Amino acid sequence: MAENALQPAPLFRTEVTVHRQAQWLGTVLLTPRPSHRWVSMVAVAIAAAIIALVWSGHFTRTARIGGWLVPDAGVVRVFAPHAGVVTSLHVKEGAEIRKGTPLLTLSAETQSAALGATQAEIARRLAERRRILHAERRQQERLLAQQQRALANRIAALRAEEEYAGHEIALLRSRVGIAERAEAMHSKLARQGFISDLRLQQVESETLEQKARAGALERSRLGLARERLALQSELQDLPLKAQKEIAALEHSLAALEQELASTESRREIVISAPQDGTVTAVLAELGGHAGTAVPLLSIVPAGTQLEAHLYGPSRAVGFVQPGQRVQIRYQAYPYQKFGHYEGTVASVSRSTVNPAELPAQFATQGGNAAEPVYRITVRLDSQAVRAYGAAMSLQPGMQLEADIALEKRRLIEWALDPLFTLTGKWQG
Repeated sequence: MAENALQPAPLFRTEVTVHRQAQWLGTVLLTPRPSHRWVSMVAVAIAAAIIALVWSGHFTRTARIGGWLVPDAGVVRVFAPHAGVVTSLHVKEGAEIRKGTPLLTLSAETQSAALGATQAEIARRLAERRRILHAERRQQERLLAQQQRALANRIAALRAEEEYAGHEIALLRSRVGIAERAEAMHSKLARQGFISDLRLQQVESETLEQKARAGALERSRLGLARERLALQSELQDLPLKAQKEIAALEHSLAALEQELASTESRREIVISAPQDGTVTAVLAELGGHAGTAVPLLSIVPAGTQLEAHLYGPSRAVGFVQPGQRVQIRYQAYPYQKFGHYEGTVASVSRSTVNPAELPAQFATQGGNAAEPVYRITVRLDSQAVRAYGAAMSLQPGMQLEADIALEKRRLIEWALDPLFTLTGKWQG
C-alpha cells in the first residue's frame, strides 16, 4: 500500500496512451462504388415522387348507382278495361303506329247451357228491339204526315162549305129583302081594303120563313167556322204531339243503344292506340287471358329521347349536382367488350321515392329495402351503342349501372382526413 502511494502519477490519461499505441495502423476509409450513388439517386427520386404524388395527387370518390332507361315523355301502358281473352293481335313489337290504330281485340264472351254465347244472344235481342223501335219511329213519322194531310183536307173542305154557305146566305138575304118589300106592299093594300087579312098573314109568314132560313144558314156557317178553327188548332198542335212521341222513342232508342254498346263491350272490344308511337313490351298473347292489373303492351311516344333514371340512397346523392358527367355501363352490352358510355346529370329529385314503387332489384340495391331513394335523371350523349361495327339502338327498360363522381380530394387530404376531422378544416 505504501509503495503504490509513493509512485508518481502518469502525465497522460490511459486512453491517450492506448490511442497512440494503435495509431500506426492508420484510418479506415470506405470508398463508395458508382452503383451505390445510382441507388441513392433512385431512392431520393422515388421518395420525391411519392411526396409529390401525396401532395399534388387527387383521389375521386364515386358512387355506383343502378337504374334503367325510360323515354323522356314517359311510356304509355295499355290496360284492358275488363278481364277477357285476347282473340286477335293487330300489331307486333316495334311497330310504328298512329293514334286510333287497332292494337288488339278482347273478348269476354260467356257460354250458357241454354243460350250458348250469352252476350251474343243478349246483343241479338237488343238489336231486334232496336229494329222495332226504329220501325215505330218511321211509322210515327208516316202517321204524322197522314194526319196532317187529313186535317189539311178537312180544313179545306170546311172552308169551301163556308164559302158556299155564304153564297146561300147572300141569296136568302136578297129573298128576305124581296119578301119584306112584298109584305110592305100587301100591308098597304090590306089597309086600303084591296086584299084580305088572310093574304097579308100569308105574305108575312113567307117573310118570316125566309128570315128563319137565313138565320139557320148563318148559324151553320158559324158552326163550320168553329170546326175549321178547331181543326187548324189541332193541325198546329199535331207536330208537337208527334214530336213528343218521337222524343220518347228516341229516348228509348238511346237507352237501348247504350245497353247494346255496354253488352258489345263486354262481349268483344277493339282496343286502339291512344297516341302515335312505337309498340314495345307486348305482353298480350293470342288466346291468352288479359287482366286489368297487367298492361297488355306499352307505347313509346313518337319523337321521344331515352334518358337514364338512377335511384340511389341519400348517402350517394349528397354531392350530385346537375351538369356532372356520368360513366354508364349497360347490362345488355358488357363494358368489358363494348366500353363505357357517358351522360350528364339533368336533375336530382327533391323528394324521395318509395322503394315499393320500384322493381325489386332497384328497391334493395342499397342493402336496405326500407331506405328511401332519390331519382337522378341523366341525359345520354348517345341514343345508340356501337356493337360489332353497327349502331344498336337503346331500348326503354334496359338496366344499367352508372358511376358518379361525388367529390375530388388531394391524397394528402385523404391520408390526413382523421386529423382534418378533429381540427375541423384543412389549412393548406
